[in-house]
Amino acid sequence: MDGSLEREARRAGFHEELEAAETALLALGSTVARQLKLVMDAVTRQDVELAHDVIADDDEADRIYLENQERILNLLALQAPVARDLRLVSAILHSNLHLERMGDLCVNIAKFVRNEHSYPADSPMVARLQEMGARLEEMLEVALSAFAQRSVDLAEELPERDEVLNRLNRGMLDDLRAYAGDEEAFEWAVNVVLVARYLERLGDHCVDIGEQIAFLVTGIFREFTDASRPEP
Repeated sequence: MDGSLEREARRAGFHEELEAAETALLALGSTVARQLKLVMDAVTRQDVELAHDVIADDDEADRIYLENQERILNLLALQAPVARDLRLVSAILHSNLHLERMGDLCVNIAKFVRNEHSYPADSPMVARLQEMGARLEEMLEVALSAFAQRSVDLAEELPERDEVLNRLNRGMLDDLRAYAGDEEAFEWAVNVVLVARYLERLGDHCVDIGEQIAFLVTGIFREFTDASRPEP
């Protein structure tokens, strides 16, 4: 094989591996979306068995993450991609990590359920958790669709959706005050606030993925939100 044919073959192999990396990333996203749905069902029903399923599912999420991480690092080491290809490799690498951490947060919530912290199903705090979960499922779907479609418009929806999530999370502290005089209720209410914090962090990861998509498409990295500014 002459030099030009060899280069073409290497390039074709590179793009096949890059496509496989993106396919694996979206598969990881689907796995995390399943974990999120299951764990919110577990919270709503206080279902310990469902919580165990979420934790077991994390092995599959970790497997996809680790295999894809190795694939991406090999591409960087062996192919030295440039320009748009390099941006895609970078976006997959960072988004892969964000999704893996989202799976870990779902596991943390599942452990809350598994530890059988009893709480009243009709509490407004639980209703707030359910709404946060529903908003998050939508956010993750938007983030994955934005990546697959290379859509900056979809990616830029994520900060606005996240602000709704942040408001719901901040409202948890107002709800918590209602239980301040009841030691037993206050204990489970504090744990519910912790779950809300995990959900709020999941939303942040979705926004971070959106930033990677905008960088991939435009070649300019910018933060969608400015952490140096106080929240409203």
